Parts: sequence; structure tokens; C-alpha cells
Amino acid sequence: MADSQQNLTTEIFCCLEGSIENQCLTTITGEVLKIKGNCELSGAGIWICIPATDSNGTVVSVSIVSQVETAQQSYCVGRVTQVAKRGTILVKVSNSCKVTFTTAQILHVSSIYRLDFEFLSGKLYVTTATKFDSDYQNQPISVPLPEAVVEPVAIPAIVTTATTVGTPKALEQKWREKLEPLILEKIPGIKISEFNVYTGVLEWEGTVQEKRYRVQGTVGSTSLLIYELGSYQQPALGDDSDIDIDDDFDDEDEEENEEENEEDILRVTPLGAARSIGASCFKVEIGKYEIVLDAGTRPKGNNPLPAFELLKNPNLILITHAHSDHIGALPVLHRMFKATPMICTPGTRSIARVMLEDCLKVTLKNEDFEPLFEEQDLYQTLLHLETQPIGVEFEPLPGLTVKFINAGHIVGAACIYLKYGNRSLVYTGDYNIANSRTTVGLKLADLPTADILITEATYGAAIHPSRKQQETELVQAVWNVVAKGGNVLIPAFALGRAQEIILLLKTSALFANSNIPIFVDGLVRKITDVFNDNLDLLPEAVSNFAANCRIPPFCDGKKVIFVTDTKERPFAMVQPSVIIASSGMLTGGASVYYAKSLLERDDAAIFMSGYTDEESPGRLLQSMKSGEVVTMDGVDYIVKAEIRKFNLSAHTDRIGIGQVIAKVAPRHLILIHGMPDSLYDLARTDLQKNHVVHIPSCGQTIEYGVFPDFLSQKRQVEIEHPKEVELEIVAEHDGAWIRIPQEVVDTDPRWQTLSQVGIIRAKWHRDSLMLLPITKKQIPKKQPMITAGNCCARCKYFDGSLCLMPESIFHNRQIAPEGSCPEFTLSP
Repeated sequence: MADSQQNLTTEIFCCLEGSIENQCLTTITGEVLKIKGNCELSGAGIWICIPATDSNGTVVSVSIVSQVETAQQSYCVGRVTQVAKRGTILVKVSNSCKVTFTTAQILHVSSIYRLDFEFLSGKLYVTTATKFDSDYQNQPISVPLPEAVVEPVAIPAIVTTATTVGTPKALEQKWREKLEPLILEKIPGIKISEFNVYTGVLEWEGTVQEKRYRVQGTVGSTSLLIYELGSYQQPALGDDSDIDIDDDFDDEDEEENEEENEEDILRVTPLGAARSIGASCFKVEIGKYEIVLDAGTRPKGNNPLPAFELLKNPNLILITHAHSDHIGALPVLHRMFKATPMICTPGTRSIARVMLEDCLKVTLKNEDFEPLFEEQDLYQTLLHLETQPIGVEFEPLPGLTVKFINAGHIVGAACIYLKYGNRSLVYTGDYNIANSRTTVGLKLADLPTADILITEATYGAAIHPSRKQQETELVQAVWNVVAKGGNVLIPAFALGRAQEIILLLKTSALFANSNIPIFVDGLVRKITDVFNDNLDLLPEAVSNFAANCRIPPFCDGKKVIFVTDTKERPFAMVQPSVIIASSGMLTGGASVYYAKSLLERDDAAIFMSGYTDEESPGRLLQSMKSGEVVTMDGVDYIVKAEIRKFNLSAHTDRIGIGQVIAKVAPRHLILIHGMPDSLYDLARTDLQKNHVVHIPSCGQTIEYGVFPDFLSQKRQVEIEHPKEVELEIVAEHDGAWIRIPQEVVDTDPRWQTLSQVGIIRAKWHRDSLMLLPITKKQIPKKQPMITAGNCCARCKYFDGSLCLMPESIFHNRQIAPEGSCPEFTLSP
């Protein structure tokens, strides 16, 4: 093993003593291990091998590498990909080798370790773990806090933002009076433009001499962190991001890459959300850069992270929006590549804190796995997460153009446009063409053309019903229940959908003048607080509504009421009411509590409002009829409540996807973020007529200009060359010439077919003239009529089949004997 991190390679070296017989290794402690592959060695000895384990860490087989004279220390160098609370860790050594170890030590997911281990009782027990890591390239500056400032943090809690009632204004002012002089002392001349108080975090932003700084202080800590925004420093040699764990990447690959023209390089490798929904993450190699688009988590399963191990040394991380399946793994990625800049829109960063805190909270409750990241990772990520406005091109790296384009999905959501050299790409993230109450839909005019389009296809070839009609039906259905004294639960996604439904009900004619309360619970409360404090990020109509009413548009404490304590939940159902709570699929959160309370009441209703996974309780509930039994958290409930689904999706349908594809006009179309059936249903439409359609699996690389094996040569030509060309008509005294562009003559194989015999036929179709090829088979085999004119049959350069005149436009082409050209020379 190399001593320096710069030369670090991943490997495993397991030393076992025992005897080999009949393709089995019997250890000196009696364990019998099957030997993989054909082993010609036998007898007793000390063996170097590669172990294979099951999910519990038990060694089930070994591959024998060699025999040694004396026992040596067993060790492994690899990346930790999973940490389970039962004391096991999964370590990736290479693309084909993953090993489960047992350890009592606390190790971090996605970090690389050297693990010294021993083989005991059939398992591999870690004795020593050495982490390979490096400091931040843009290291925050520590500023000691005075004791007077540390003292006030003993208050029970600081809720969400500076405008929240739970944070006393006097305390905020005291913080500012004590801390801002320290900031001014450390950054002379800084003009502080923003100050916010989040959950346990104080944050300032300001400028000085055209430089912008962010200052962060964590409640309970003794230091401030100062970070210069826009520095975009790149990983230096020796950073852990330089560790190469791809066994297939060698010197030959490097030499081959050097021969490529960097201005033509464009490759896409999905690290998640391929033929599935969750863990959205894509590696894009464009020019000389490696860029990561999104870094999300999977909501279920035992592998919540994208395939980060396929990254080598990313130069830039771009985030489309703040849903956890697009941003939830960002702290893990930032911990792996600390110096790589991260950029999103201002709206996304405003919401990111609450969403990432919830991700951390959810993983803390998971009994099977350790949290993906720690609170400190979260704070470091938010400190370094930079912003760029929507609709403005910027250049984060030399020669690389990036632009965020409003996506219409949720607040802050953006499509991403990349351009370097001759190549360009558009990644949609999640998007919606239609307007909603909290977002303006994606405008097709904002989209540029691009070589590759990566588009979500959540709903595949499905077409949404009229949104306006769905909203009208939902309001009426809710009113029908509450007017009779019942309660309605609307499970909703905490970010976007919930706020839209609040506005829909609050501003409807039926509810505007009623006293029916709307209770808001779960993560919806925190997100709605952020919306209330960032009205400038919402459509103008919402801002105007808030200004005219002079009350918060989402929660006013009268019609819309926050449930701030679990003890208050029963009171939300003692009178006719509407309850909006997360999660939207009934997979957890406050909505599950209310669902279990209302399912067996025939005066209640549960109205689903959008997409649900096939295996989620919400999807199961939609298919059930009154009187059937549903099991939630191990308890059976007889369904008596009214169950309905309304489509208020924030994702576009087949029509919207088709419009986006037509506008971007890519050569390569990559369909992602959908279940396989939905993706293939969409691909079976007419998309394949104009694009190379890809439905990749995770880790599969798609390269611009490289066609899939299943695509015929004829189809490749049709896609690679334009369908229409402009021809020039040159008039002469004895007729007219149609001039074909030189580029078509030189590069389009179809021209070779059209002109192979040196003559074509033309056919009028109404006012259009169609040019059709004449093949050699179509030329009559009878002797040509030799006329007195200057025909090819009488030319000295005609050999009976080909024209041999170098200056003729028919040179080296098969021609008809009765044809003619200006270069005619009479044969002797």
C-alpha cells in the first residue's frame, strides 16, 4: 500500500492459515470456506485471499491469490458505502468487490479507510481504522466568541427564522450588537446586507470591495465561520477527491483522453434515478470538466445514496431544487469533495436548510442504518452552498457557460444548461409547463437547443386531466365533507404541494367566508414558514395578495392554524376541519397519525393529491373500497372514510415532455426519473424518429456521437445528418443547374446513393419537385442509342460505366451513356 494519499489505491489483503482440499479452505479454527474459481493449490499453509461475505458479515467463500511463508496483517483499503446499527459496514473495494466487516468503531459513509482486520468465528472484525481525508481548500476562519454572546444560547429553542415569534427580537439584537463588531474587525469595511436566524444558526452576508462574504455562527459553539462567496477554488493534488477507485481507468485511458478534442467531449453517467425515482444524481463530463448534477437520496431501500464511487474528481456541483431526492445526499457529497463548489438558485438555498434537517431527522430514526451525515456536515454544506439567479448566464469555470432556467416545479426549481466548446446539454430536473399558485410554469421560449437533453419522465406517456377541473373538484369534495360535520385529511408533499392546497382552499369562494379551520402539521409547518418569509420568491399574485390583506398568505393563525405540538393533534379533529400534513404518500410523518384516526369514520375523508409510489401506503389506500381492511403500522383498520385521488402534480405529462424535447431538439435524449414501464411507454411514441433515445441503467455512460448497438446504420445516418438542405438554382442559357451544398456532397452518405449513377430523376408533386435516385439496376441493359450530340457514350473519359474525367462533377461515378456534362471531350 502506498504511503501518500496521492498514490492511494483500493485493495484487500486477507491472510488465512489452513489447508486446501477439494476446492475448500479449512481454517485452523475449523471454518470451511468454499474456494471460488479453479484452484490448483493444495495442502496446508498460509494463504493470501480475497473474501466474499454475506450481508451479515459472514465469509461464505474466498478467492486464493497466493501462498506465503509467514502470517501477515490482513487489511483493506476502500470506501464505506453503508453503516448498519447492528455493527456491520459495507466497504467497496472495487466495482466488483464489496465486503461486509464487523466493527465497534464509528465510521463515516462515503469516506475512504484503511481497515486492519482479523478473521474470527467466520467474520471479519476491524481492529484499526485509519481515515483518509483532507481539510477544506477554502477553510473558514475561526473567530472566538466572547462569553457574553455564548450565555444567551441557553434558551430552550430558536425556531426557524428571525421573524418567528419563538425568537425574541431583543435576543436577536443582542447577538448582532455583540457579533457584528467582530465581523467588521475581521473583514474591515464590510457592508452587512442580510442577517438571518435559523434553527440553531446565525448567518450574515455582506460585501466589501466587490467581494461577498458569508458568516455563520452555530448556537452553542464558540466560533464564527467566515467564507468568501464566489471563490470557486478547485481540488488540489492530494485532496481525497483525487483518489481513483475505478479499476478500469489506467494509463491507456489517459492517453486516449488526451487525443480527444476537449471541445467535443460530452458524456453522461447516471449515478441514480435511472429506471427509477430517487437519488437523482448525474455525472457529466463536458470538455475538461467533471460536473455533478443533483445529489439526492432514495426514500426507501437499504441503499439510500447515489453511486458516488463512480466520481473521480468533480469540478462543480449544481443542484436543481430542494426536494430530498435531489438534494438529500449533498452533505455526504460535500464531505467527500470539500473543495468542489456547489451552486443552486436563491430559492433552493432558502429551503435547503429545512429539507436537509428533515433528512437528518429521518435517518436518525432509522433503526437499520447510521445517519448519512452529521449536523456539522449539514452546517458546512450550507455555509459553502452558493447561489446564482435564474435566467442569467454565468461562468463558474473557465470556458464553461451555465444557466439556471425556471422549471415551474416548486419554488427555486431550475433546469440547468451547460455549454463548453462545441457541446451543450440541458438537464431538466423536475419541471412543469403549467402555472400553479406557488410557481410560474416553465416557459418553452427560455429553453435553448442542446446536443443532449436529460429529462424527467415521471408520468411517462400519461396525460394529466385538466388542472383547473381537478382543483374545482377537490374544493367541492372537501366542502361536501366538512359541511356535514366531518374532517378531511389531505396528505401532501411538504414542499410545494401543501402550500398550493392551502392557497387553493383559503382563496376559494366556498371557504373564503366560512369558519372552517385548516390545520397544518408535520414538515409542512417549517416549509410554510420559509414561504412566509420569502414572498419575493413566489409569483406576483401571491405577493400582492399578502400586501392587500396585510396578513401572511399561508398561515394567519385564524383560518390556517399550525399544529405545533403532538398533543394538539386530537383537537384538530374535534370539529369540522381540513388537515394538511406530510408525508404525501402516508409513508410517515403527521399524516399517518391522522389517517389512522379517520380511516374508520364514515363522516371523514382522505384525499390524495398527487404522485404515490407503487409500494406506498398511499397508493394501496387509493385502490381500496369501503369495508376493506388496510394495515398501517401493524394494525388493521376497516376503511369507512371516503378515499379519492386528485391530480395536482408538479410534474409535467407526455404533452409537456414532448414540447420540451421539440424545443431543445437534442440528438441524444436521455429519459430518467421514472419507473421502467413509464419510461418505455414514452420511448415507444414517435420520439425515436428524431432522436437517439436512451433509457440508461445506473453507471451506464452515454457519449455524444456514439450510437447504441441496436441502431441501424441507416437510422444513424438519418439522425446524424439534417433532414432538409437548401439547394441553389443556377440559371444558364440552355437550362438550369441545381447546386448541392459542398458539405452534403462531402459528408452525407445519402448523397452517394442519390448520385451513384450520375443521373437522377425528378417527379413533380403538385408544386413540389422531388428528386429520386436511379440505381444501376434501373438503367436499361440494352445498348445505348448513340446520338450525334455530346453524350457520355461518345466522351473519351467514359469507360462504359464510370466517368474518368477529373474535372467533371460525375468523376468516378456510374453514369448513364446518354447523359452529358460541360466537360465533354470527343473520343478519337
